[in-house]
Amino acid sequence: MKIRFTMFTALLVCALAAPAQAIGPALDWDPAYFWEPGATPTNSIPGSEMKIVGVVSGFGAPLAFLDANDPTKDYTFYVYGMISNGTTAAGIPGMMFYTTTYGPGFIEVYEGTPRDASFDPNPPSATVPANFTNGTLILSGTISGFYTQTNNFTAFMTGNAEGQISWTGGSLFGVVSPGGQPCPSLFTGGLTWYPTLLPAGYLFRHDGKIDIDCPTPTGNSTWGRVKSLYR
Repeated sequence: MKIRFTMFTALLVCALAAPAQAIGPALDWDPAYFWEPGATPTNSIPGSEMKIVGVVSGFGAPLAFLDANDPTKDYTFYVYGMISNGTTAAGIPGMMFYTTTYGPGFIEVYEGTPRDASFDPNPPSATVPANFTNGTLILSGTISGFYTQTNNFTAFMTGNAEGQISWTGGSLFGVVSPGGQPCPSLFTGGLTWYPTLLPAGYLFRHDGKIDIDCPTPTGNSTWGRVKSLYR
């Protein structure tokens, strides 16, 4: 019995010492909009560039100190530089899936005053992406492994998009890079290309988030603290 308790105690001490992960989303939005010259929801032309603009609607750890509802400012992001590798199709007639992958690009998150970002039609224009990049750059990074998935059979024309982010700069870089090591981050969410939900000139509407999984500092434990768990 003593041996079993000793082994269990060792495992428990290891668990107490292991770094915990913060749960996202750190940034949340609905909507963001995508555009890509010449593309359709089921076909992207190799070599064309995908761009995205969005307005952040909420923040969580480690950015929970920011207020996305502050009426004096807006929090926006801009994704650009992602070059299409073309679209692949799979399935049977009437039940087709379409996947488009993209080369690496860039993401920038801004805090701006006044609250002036709007999804004006037919980007690029005088206001898009300009009104999404006219503030303080709080985060910047690269985005890779990005893809979109669509189909020809969902009633409300829905799919998804996802990519991996590596943060490299911005005024809040230190918040997402404890110890100088950027936290692993995921750009993800659902797409729709339902016509009535799209301003002219946009390819997709996106309801999404960024999960930032920053490790918390390792906590030291003592034999006394372990024993107290059983009293």
